[in-house]
Amino acid sequence: MKLTRNRREVLAAFGFLAPNFLGFFLFVAFPVLFSVILVVTNWSLKPAIETRFTGLDNIWQLLSFRPREDAVPSGGFGWLLAFFGGYGLFFAGVLWTLIALGRGFHGLRAAGWLLLAIGFILTALSISPWMGVSAFLIAITVLFAVPFYVADSDGNFLGRAAVGPLLLAAGIALATLLKEPFFARWEARDALFWYYLYNTLYLMVAIPLTIAGSLVLALILSQPLLRSGWRFRLWLTAGLLLLGVAGGALLWRLYHPDLGLLWGAFCLVAALGTGGGTIAYRTLFYVPSFTAGIALMLLWKQMYNPNFGPINEGLRIFFGLLGLDIEPPRWLLDPDWAKPAIMLMGFWMVVGGANMLLYLAGLSNIPPDLYEAADIDGASAPQKFWHVTWPQLAPTTFFIVIMSTIAGLQGGFEQARVLTEGGPAGSTKTLAYYVYERAFEDLELGYASAIAWIMFVMIFLLTAMNWRFGNRYVNY
Repeated sequence: MKLTRNRREVLAAFGFLAPNFLGFFLFVAFPVLFSVILVVTNWSLKPAIETRFTGLDNIWQLLSFRPREDAVPSGGFGWLLAFFGGYGLFFAGVLWTLIALGRGFHGLRAAGWLLLAIGFILTALSISPWMGVSAFLIAITVLFAVPFYVADSDGNFLGRAAVGPLLLAAGIALATLLKEPFFARWEARDALFWYYLYNTLYLMVAIPLTIAGSLVLALILSQPLLRSGWRFRLWLTAGLLLLGVAGGALLWRLYHPDLGLLWGAFCLVAALGTGGGTIAYRTLFYVPSFTAGIALMLLWKQMYNPNFGPINEGLRIFFGLLGLDIEPPRWLLDPDWAKPAIMLMGFWMVVGGANMLLYLAGLSNIPPDLYEAADIDGASAPQKFWHVTWPQLAPTTFFIVIMSTIAGLQGGFEQARVLTEGGPAGSTKTLAYYVYERAFEDLELGYASAIAWIMFVMIFLLTAMNWRFGNRYVNY
């Protein structure tokens, strides 16, 4: 049977696409589907362990708690229910004043009241009834206080800005009161999972800072930095180069060679930006984004060296000039400073990268007529930012927040592996690192797959929440 021309073209197209489809099936679809099978088994690469079906035991082992052997009777479980009930009521009150929830509000409110009542009763019947009373009073106070701050749902900025601090304050207060009574009686079956989840969320605290830094940098680089003539720019460029050579040589001679090199590099970048304008600065800020990440991490590892790293050398000089006898942090060798050190490095690597380019593109797409209308109305620079620039950048910010959240929840492995190898004392290990550890060090593929799927559920839920509620403020 002769094939028609259209059929031959379709078959030829499928022939060209076949390698792509085959690669997707072998390296994406099949591993994902196979990992689902691994979750419900104890699959291990250790020959002594026989593979068997375990159901949801891996998930239960990761997420469940068990009573402590040395537990003191307390209202931990009731307090936990009261905590979730109060938080449900709190979110119901906030969302009802900001968004038209309709029937969803009533369902959330009813569930919150039910959990709060059960938690209050269980805790009141325990050996520490004051805990239930405190939970009830805190939840009621938060429930009725928040709508007064956010009731202006007509778009008042101050009212909506109060939601974030109130959420943070309520969460800290309730979590602090929850910690002692609950964990005095219950312990996690897999304490490492919860500790590494804490590390992951801790590192994600830097996400708002990097987004804000990218926005500020884009705002600066979207304007001409120097409006003077070419002669002034030439003299300024020559002065910066001279300052870099002289200052770098002085620091090299008197204090530390690395500090001299850093000062010289800083002045060179400033001189290039002054001579080339904002285009040069945009290029220089974007350089870390296409440089090999491992190379940059190794560079920062040497910079963080507590004995001869340039960061600590600069801090010692600074403290000496102030007459302070303070020893700089040990950074990657100190459990208290390791995570902040990684966050600082991440801020430097991300702030001038793709987020900055997205904001620059968003700023270039804002109609100039809006700024002209604001000038006619006599708006100041901050007012133009809040009422013109920021609303117009809402879609860009919405996309950046979603992508940064996804990257934050599944990231952290490369930094911890290269900089600290997971130390000190596991303070830099994240959930992604835990997957690698259980899969390729402990050879427990079933347990590692369970961790990976829990990460997927977390990422999916957070992305869905961002899309559901954040998208309302994008479509003006």
